Amino acid sequence: MFKKIVALALVAGMVLSATACNSSRSEEYPVKLANITISKAPDRVIVLSDSIADILVSCGFIKKIEGRSDECTQEEISGVKTVGSKLKPDLEKISALSPDVIFADSDMPKEQLSKLNESGFTVITFVPATSMSGISDLFGNVGAVMAGETTGREIGEERAETLSVTMDDLQRLIPESKVLVTACYLYDEKGTSLKDDTPSGKLFEYLNAVNVCKAGVADDEAFNALKLANPQYIFCDIGVKDKIMKSELFKDFSAVKNKQVYELSSELFSRQGNSLVEALTDMIEIMYPSVSINPEDPTKRTESSKAETSKAETSKAETSKAETSKAETSKAETSKAETSKAETSKAETSKAETSKATTSKVKADTSLKITKDMFFEFGDIKDDIKKVQNRLEVLGYFNEEKSGYYGEVTQKAVKAFQKANKLTQSGNCDYKTLTLMFSAKAKAAR
Repeated sequence: MFKKIVALALVAGMVLSATACNSSRSEEYPVKLANITISKAPDRVIVLSDSIADILVSCGFIKKIEGRSDECTQEEISGVKTVGSKLKPDLEKISALSPDVIFADSDMPKEQLSKLNESGFTVITFVPATSMSGISDLFGNVGAVMAGETTGREIGEERAETLSVTMDDLQRLIPESKVLVTACYLYDEKGTSLKDDTPSGKLFEYLNAVNVCKAGVADDEAFNALKLANPQYIFCDIGVKDKIMKSELFKDFSAVKNKQVYELSSELFSRQGNSLVEALTDMIEIMYPSVSINPEDPTKRTESSKAETSKAETSKAETSKAETSKAETSKAETSKAETSKAETSKAETSKAETSKATTSKVKADTSLKITKDMFFEFGDIKDDIKKVQNRLEVLGYFNEEKSGYYGEVTQKAVKAFQKANKLTQSGNCDYKTLTLMFSAKAKAAR
């Protein structure tokens, strides 16, 4: 299903790639990345990194891929010759393909890297991005190598932007809920997990869920922290589900008791191109079965998922007709009384509003002890966040249960406060935002 989604994205990449061919090569090259200089556009590349292969596919550079590692299993390049594993490729097979450039991961053993360099090959290694902005830079650098400093980088950055927008659009398909959802991704039955400080670890935010596996937790404390968090959903690598379901370590987990353990290949979480969207799509359909994603456009529901909505809307329309008829019948009679009533109360309302304006001055709130390093963001769960939610409610920006969870509703309320008070609309509670929010100078919602 996802391959059809990607096909639409590829068209845009290929169009931009064609534009690159028309640009002046002299203006595009050389391209310098760290200590590597690319003097001209490569015609033949070998990709050992499956993550970079994801990016090359996304940007429409498939035709230039002459060889791939065994780990590059993307369907779009399945017909390309293999050159062995990504950490220990076959030098003879690589030589036979005469590549202009070889893309590899930064964790390639120094011995293997030296052998490739000594054989005269240009090898470019990339460190995985640690944020969505980092992914944009990664796409831009790969694009620059393939099609030039200006055109190629633009291709890469535009594709990264499309990826980000698609993920935002997918998030909008998820039904709103006040209930806190917790989840995690495990690589094995020992509890080795995907942390929340990586782009793939942050996918849970797009699911309106919290990744309970926090970065910075010591390895010997990680499982106890996971057990304490007791996630409602556990995603895991292929072949791990049965081991988790039978393990004594996991027997008391809610996800195990409720059979909410699901397998998704770890490849989807290690790659930083189209696979991120594929992983997000799969998780949405698992966690929110009412959302059936349209393969032709991932940002829209399918016809089958629209059917139930359609029935409800049809019924609503029929009911509405009857109610409208009754309303129209009584409208004229009510109108006279209301008109008279409105005129009588106009003066009284005016007085009340004038009085309200003079007495509704915002008072400072000292319930939260604000420090310069205090910072709250989406996904946080803290008692102090209840105080933030309470303050936002007093100021008229928040009208939900004060749970202490910094979810989408809280994030939107903070953005609204920041906008009204002329602060940067980050949606996060930093020192500047908190200081103004709890002061007498805070502007209430209109």
